[in-house]
Amino acid sequence: MEDEKSMREKRAYDFLEECVKNNKVFIDTCSLLHEKASEFFVHIFPILEKYNTKMIVPYRCIEEIEKKSKETKTAKSAMVAKKMLAMLQQVNLLDIKGEKNDNFADNVFLVQFTKFRMSYNLLLITQDRDLGKDILSLNKSSAVRGKTVKVARINKYGFLSRHEIEEQQSKHTHPSNMNSQEKFEVAKSVSTISNNIMKISYIPKENDSVICNGNTIRLIKELGSGGEGSIYETNTEYVAKIYKSEKITERKLAKLQLMISKQINYKGICYPKGIIYNNRNEFVGYLMPKASGKEIQRSIFIKQLLMKNFPNWKKIDTVKLCITILEKIKYLNDRNIILGDINPANILIVSPDEVYFVDTDSYQVGEFPCPVGTINYTAPEIQRKNFSSFLRTQGHENFAIATLLFMIMIPGKPPYAQQGGEDPIANIINMDFSYPFGGSSNKKTPDGPWRFIWSHLTYDLKGAFYNTFRKGGTYAGENSRLDSGKWLRLFKEYYNLLESGKYGEQDKMSEELYPTRFKKNPNASYGKCKLCGNEFEESRLTEGYCHDCLEQGEIYHCEKCGRELKYSNYQKYIKKSKKYTICFECKSHGDETFTVLRCQDCGRTFNFSNKDYEFYKKKGYDLPKRCPDCREQRKKTFNGPQNRTSNFTSDFFKMFFQ
Repeated sequence: MEDEKSMREKRAYDFLEECVKNNKVFIDTCSLLHEKASEFFVHIFPILEKYNTKMIVPYRCIEEIEKKSKETKTAKSAMVAKKMLAMLQQVNLLDIKGEKNDNFADNVFLVQFTKFRMSYNLLLITQDRDLGKDILSLNKSSAVRGKTVKVARINKYGFLSRHEIEEQQSKHTHPSNMNSQEKFEVAKSVSTISNNIMKISYIPKENDSVICNGNTIRLIKELGSGGEGSIYETNTEYVAKIYKSEKITERKLAKLQLMISKQINYKGICYPKGIIYNNRNEFVGYLMPKASGKEIQRSIFIKQLLMKNFPNWKKIDTVKLCITILEKIKYLNDRNIILGDINPANILIVSPDEVYFVDTDSYQVGEFPCPVGTINYTAPEIQRKNFSSFLRTQGHENFAIATLLFMIMIPGKPPYAQQGGEDPIANIINMDFSYPFGGSSNKKTPDGPWRFIWSHLTYDLKGAFYNTFRKGGTYAGENSRLDSGKWLRLFKEYYNLLESGKYGEQDKMSEELYPTRFKKNPNASYGKCKLCGNEFEESRLTEGYCHDCLEQGEIYHCEKCGRELKYSNYQKYIKKSKKYTICFECKSHGDETFTVLRCQDCGRTFNFSNKDYEFYKKKGYDLPKRCPDCREQRKKTFNGPQNRTSNFTSDFFKMFFQ
């Protein structure tokens, strides 16, 4: 029996040592208050010392222990916990995470585990089954490739035991758990149901009553209108979309009937909840969740509006926005719903964490295609096609996803915008992507801040965009494009780098939305531009001035023709050339010959320019009778010492020397 006890104890020590050796160890409040916590600390203390590993405790847990020490029932166990933590802190084996204003310790664990699991194996010591289940669920994330997360509890012997927890995953993020109530069948051909307009005797309006799912609903107030119809506030938690009469077709009704046949439910996706009929039982619209926020097109894609609507945003906020959007797209795509028209006007933003998808009735489900599309979000292989005539593939969708992400990260700039390019459709078809990667570039990156923003993206993200949009790229083909899950992994890695501060260590400007220079090269020296004050590599400065500032200058107009001219900073500060009063064309015209004259003194011919003619004409002089050389000679002779006089006017001199 003694040998068996020794073997059990050895196995317990070995397991405890394995946990400390191979993981960052976190502990929560309920474990610190456990009746065997003191024995547990006696067992783990020498192991922490051996591997110089710190026990990690959220600041919120420290506060909870302090609070428990003042309560009669928990005072004794809390005082033991305080002593143990104080001892660990004294020998530098305690690491306190989080802030004083954290709401719940459980949230701190989830945040810290999400961040640190990218680099470390993690272990949480907790007696809380629900918290353990939430932490273990991180292992099932298909979007983020991280290290292993483990959960253990303090047992009755003061050692650790594995939690007996079944890892249940949310049906919203893991399609493997979906049933037939959620997932649509993938169709091979477009529906043959007629797209003819249905005869509707009455289109409801404000204060009218309609029928949905057998219930009477009142349309209270029109909230907005568009090309297809109007949105109304109702006396329910939902809003109603009422179509215009010319937009109501048999196919639309059949599509909505198919859409609501599945249990599609995800916060922020304003998916149809029921078909709306007028009081004569005629189909007129559908019911959907309410949305709020501002369109991406009018809040993110224009710098002035972005600064106005979200003045405190940094790069981490746009990265988080991409994650939020991708999670919604993944939910839909996993259920074989193709958005098709990924239109920035149909995505509304409240915050990086709160986003709404609207106009979901246009989504492709089953045999019903998405009938609309936007040029920038349409894959090369389906440009100039009739969207109603075919079913989009996931590959087509993945191109649109990549474009949306690009235009959020390079705010408002389509991936195929370029200097001197063809029309947008041709650029997309040719897949002529202008942003550089490695040593490859077509040298057509658009002017402005876009090249700076691009340089500050992560290497992995730039590689993903380049290989998606550049012809011949690894992900450029219809069947090889990255899906929402793979983009999610990239953006979560990016978010973790920004959130931890690690990405800003090399260059703090990488955390800004609109950097004013290229990302810093750690092997280069930098200087500030004398005009704008921004930092640049010394090699990119000319006598202390950046390229953009040298391109700028004073705008004025030609004194002769009024044409706009620019006296650039390059001319002013580098060339130190004078500011011309007339344009090049006017100067060239002035230098051209007006006529050829013969000198009455020497008999030679000489050219008389347009500029000279204009001067003589302005002064009212006759054309000169002598060439410039003879005029100069007569001037010297006349003005010599023996012939000097002061009785002639300047005009008389000029007439004489002709």
